[in-house]
Amino acid sequence: MIKKLIIVAVMAVALSATATNRFYLTDFTIAAGESIQLAIILENDEPFTAFQTDLMLPQGLSVIEDDGDYLFDLTSRSASDQTIISKLRDDGALRIVSFCLSVKPFSGREGTLIVINLTAAEDFTGPATIRLKNSFFTTIDGEEFVLANESCDVQRLAQQIKGDANGDGKVNIGDVTWVINYLLAGCTTSFHIENADINEDRIISIADVTALINMLLQE
Repeated sequence: MIKKLIIVAVMAVALSATATNRFYLTDFTIAAGESIQLAIILENDEPFTAFQTDLMLPQGLSVIEDDGDYLFDLTSRSASDQTIISKLRDDGALRIVSFCLSVKPFSGREGTLIVINLTAAEDFTGPATIRLKNSFFTTIDGEEFVLANESCDVQRLAQQIKGDANGDGKVNIGDVTWVINYLLAGCTTSFHIENADINEDRIISIADVTALINMLLQE
């Protein structure tokens, strides 16, 4: 009996050691004057339902505002009554807080949780670093978790390339996939809106997919 208890205890410790809870961004490129949608990704082994984090942006990058509100979008991993609010703090960090009145956990175990509408100033030069710090998550039982600070590198894209939706400096079938994924599920990691708006109607739609395919066929 004692041996069984020891084995169970060892297994429990091993499982807890391999548990993954991470809130992070991935490296990306952006052109001066460009606006993109940038994903913050959550990997979680816990039933998280609320969080707060501090977003530190370098000079030349900012979150787009609308009537004084910073523009963030929660993905389908969140419940319908999930709320997100933000405020710029004295230290320059943008504090982001999100909670759910019905206390429903985020769905899935990995994927984009928040989409940031980010813009680069005309004089943005890069390279730069974006940081996420002071990330606190709570579970449906009220248990609190402190996640590690994270950062990502930002490179300045030399020029905007029409059709380069993923910002890798090339236009190919990967960009078609990027636009389709955006239409089906929203932002994956970073999405270059101006580049993807092939017909320049300021709306990303299936028409841009068609136009992008036509671009590839005509090359």
